[in-house]
Amino acid sequence: MPKKFYTLIVVPNASSRLHKLRIPVQVMYILAAIGIFSFFVTVGMGLKYASMAFKVADYNTLQAENGELKVEKKNLEVSTKLLSTKLNALESLSQKLTAILENDEVLKKQRGKNGIGGSKKDYPTSDFLRGEVSPDVESLKSRTADLENSLSLLEQKAAQRASRVRYTPNIWPVRGRLASHFGGRVDPFTGGTDVHLGLDIAGGFGTAVHAPADGVVIFAGRKSDYGNLVIIDHGNGVTTRLGHLSLIRVRLARTVTKGEIVGNIGMSGRTTGPHLHYEVRLNDRPVNPRAFLPSDN
Repeated sequence: MPKKFYTLIVVPNASSRLHKLRIPVQVMYILAAIGIFSFFVTVGMGLKYASMAFKVADYNTLQAENGELKVEKKNLEVSTKLLSTKLNALESLSQKLTAILENDEVLKKQRGKNGIGGSKKDYPTSDFLRGEVSPDVESLKSRTADLENSLSLLEQKAAQRASRVRYTPNIWPVRGRLASHFGGRVDPFTGGTDVHLGLDIAGGFGTAVHAPADGVVIFAGRKSDYGNLVIIDHGNGVTTRLGHLSLIRVRLARTVTKGEIVGNIGMSGRTTGPHLHYEVRLNDRPVNPRAFLPSDN
């Protein structure tokens, strides 16, 4: 059987001569098969490359997200640590303030006598503060906010009570034997019945006399039977009188603080010996100073 050929005629540019190329049919089939195979290989490689490119892009995205998650995790750890530290500080402060309000003897005495202050329900207790600290940041934030609100109220109460204590005459102006109590007694000069408006505290001549609370000096001078007298206004209608002084160490309108020396024990005025006459008045009405004072002297 004669072989079949395909003839390929090539015409060069600007030339009259023709070139003929005879290609057997089998070779054309082989070239076609190779072309088709190459096409499919190229397409397959293209798809494979595209798949790899998508995987690389996904990998880079995951890497970026992983980095962001690491940063967020680190920020959460720092936030949790800071919040835990803040909670510990708030708890410590609350315990200190609670101890002040619960254990102060003067406040206990005042609450018992005239209802000053409140119960433990007015401020957070240790049972409230000893709760488990959640590692969740939002829980920590919520707990911190609750504690801050409670502590704000607690600090206000503590400040009010501390101020009240500073201006309450609750310390002995001088240490010594009680020579005469508040109320009815026998007059040491006449032997008759007398009403004593304060306490007489015996002491050595010249012993320092201290302000029983913060206040302002509204009188400093000589006054009839009191002799040398200092009157201190502590606010809210409370005043104290310190009489029979040998020496006055403060002047009129002077602001004094609790425990500050305001004079010295003497025998000025109507007295039979060196002592301090100590009065507490509420709206200028004498009241028993022992109601404000600790029992020991």
